[in-house]
Amino acid sequence: MPHPILSNEELSSLRHMDYRGWKTCTIDITFDKHEGKDGMMAALDRICNEATDAIAKGYSLIVLSDRNISDTRIPLSALIATGAVHHHLVASHQRTRIGLVLETGEAREVHHHCLLTGYGADAINPYLAFESLWQAKRDGLLSDADFPTDDDIVYAYRKAVAKGMLKVMAKMGISTLQSYKSAQIFEAVGLASEIIDRCFVGTASRVQGVDFDVLFAEMAQRHQLGYPKRGANLIPVLPNPGDFHWRREGDAHMWDPTAISTLQNATRTNNQDAYWEFARHTNEETTRRCTFRGLLRFREGVNGGPIALDEVEPAKEIVKRFCTGAMSFGSI
Repeated sequence: MPHPILSNEELSSLRHMDYRGWKTCTIDITFDKHEGKDGMMAALDRICNEATDAIAKGYSLIVLSDRNISDTRIPLSALIATGAVHHHLVASHQRTRIGLVLETGEAREVHHHCLLTGYGADAINPYLAFESLWQAKRDGLLSDADFPTDDDIVYAYRKAVAKGMLKVMAKMGISTLQSYKSAQIFEAVGLASEIIDRCFVGTASRVQGVDFDVLFAEMAQRHQLGYPKRGANLIPVLPNPGDFHWRREGDAHMWDPTAISTLQNATRTNNQDAYWEFARHTNEETTRRCTFRGLLRFREGVNGGPIALDEVEPAKEIVKRFCTGAMSFGSI
């Protein structure tokens, strides 16, 4: 395949092919919402077992699909499903016997595609990303001159994703997608060992964090937004959690309105008081809320005095504990 991001037509061709013995099996990665967390865990077991059965039946490709989502069916996290199946097949020494394709409405950003590829996906069909862009064209948000047809939108999206993934790979000195696939060049931030051991075996998770209970709660919360109990509660626009830009009541950002306004005041008016207010806000508030280092404090010796040099660990020993991961990820 010339590209890891599949169009809907390409996925359909793979799904229905029967060429020289190559056939594809589709595995549903949704589960009944009424079964709760137990249903989620049972779904992980089921999709792993179905992947093994597909190999036994001679299939060459499996498609993990969340297309079956409905008001009673919650989709597993695409990354959780991919990682679980990939490591299940690795542990049973069968991973090289089958290809892993993902049909998901969850993947949309370059980082999502990097994660899915890095944890075993051979190809990805982000159907909801395509459909959202097509709808944007219908609503006049995309120029007809720039994107005359839906195919032009798909082409532009795939080109942008490829450029982004190549940039990520280049930062690690990796030149081919084959070398990046399943390499797991990531460090988890905020995930408990029970998730790592099941879905991301071998990934560093130094501070632990959320477990499967929290992941299920997040899945159920997202599902509730799309399928509220009362139709009148269906919202026209999804809430913006502030992932990329600061939003009131959203995720914390180091560059928030207070930091920007005080810095601008200091530089434009040469106001030292404004600068020190900026420095205090950055060092004591945004750094503490947004970074791990903001949670640390210096200790000035056991009894408040200097530390003997022979008690200081050499740098060559410290760097052995450094992680070389290019990127990190947290709760998905």
